[in-house]
Amino acid sequence: MIRCSAFCLSLDREHSRKAAARAAAIGRVIVGKPTAIETEVGQVMVLPVERGEGLPVVHGWSGTESRDGEFSKLSHEGRAVVASRDEAGTRPLYVARSGAWVSSDHRFFPREEADLLPPGSTYNVSSGRARRARERRASFTGTFEGAGAGLARLIDDAVKARVKGMSKVAVAFSGGLDSSIIASCAKRRCKVVACSVHSAGSRDSTAARGAAELLGVELLQQEVDASAVERELSQLELPFAASPMDRALWCIYSLASRAAADAGAEAILLGQLADELFGGYAKYQRALAEGGPQLAASLMEADVLGCGMRGFVRDEAACCRWLEPRFPFADARVLDFGKGLPVDFRVRRGERKAVLRLAARFLEVPHELSRAPKKAAQYSSGIQKLLV
Repeated sequence: MIRCSAFCLSLDREHSRKAAARAAAIGRVIVGKPTAIETEVGQVMVLPVERGEGLPVVHGWSGTESRDGEFSKLSHEGRAVVASRDEAGTRPLYVARSGAWVSSDHRFFPREEADLLPPGSTYNVSSGRARRARERRASFTGTFEGAGAGLARLIDDAVKARVKGMSKVAVAFSGGLDSSIIASCAKRRCKVVACSVHSAGSRDSTAARGAAELLGVELLQQEVDASAVERELSQLELPFAASPMDRALWCIYSLASRAAADAGAEAILLGQLADELFGGYAKYQRALAEGGPQLAASLMEADVLGCGMRGFVRDEAACCRWLEPRFPFADARVLDFGKGLPVDFRVRRGERKAVLRLAARFLEVPHELSRAPKKAAQYSSGIQKLLV
């Protein structure tokens, strides 16, 4: 198996030459040189993180089971070469409309139109057919207390798997509920550095400091101004038009990842998907009041899919230039469990992310942090106000 920061399977020699030319420009945090692998359907260009030979080629990381991990990858199904994407969509997977290539990075062929496959998709390169995995969702039938305890175990296991074998990891840190849960779980296994990026006088400038003290983890704070944001945005490369929110979050995660790499962290953990899975946004509360549980659940489901089509694409691209990002709330088991929870466990008696707050108590997150109100990172950090 080759773990890589990007791959492209080219189906003809002309595209292979273009892929090879683009490889050096795409690779930022690379161990070893770009590698070419011949398959029965074409040539795979990879930017390796760990050396190896042949398929599978994995952008991201995967476990022993096919669903485990965060990945887009190329592998064999019988004699066919297939490309697949994890169920949350933490790593992108593009298929050219011409059928000439499949890639985990849009920059291999920036001028050719391609489609981003939905999360959980598998594309048979040999036949040119795509399919989506059937959801394994099972509705939770236990008590609210039981849901909190079960969720706590799954989150702890997800963090444990993502820090295995590492001595130091970073957490993109605001001092809120999601990043505090991740930092609390990670510090049981290795050294943690909490990385906070914010403007002067923002909420995060004080919240992150207080939360890091309560958790007993090292805090690395970066105070940035408009010129620093402008410099970071000059490096922005996305396959879609970036909104102000996209630009702000890109800056936060890019700066945090760079600082984490400089501090010796081996990966950076982010709390993405917690809001969409567990009812963190005010719009879910409004939908529940106005249209009932079905409307709220459909909004959450759409937003979980939307993370794989936009949010993860943006955040992985921002981080991976410096450090590999990992997303514990996107773990397949956490994802399945969250989707199966009743809406009134997620938004309960006017409280958003109620079941996640209960899970935080089981994980022994300090009470002040388990009750922390939801604040969107682009606002609580003050970064969006600095956009020019």
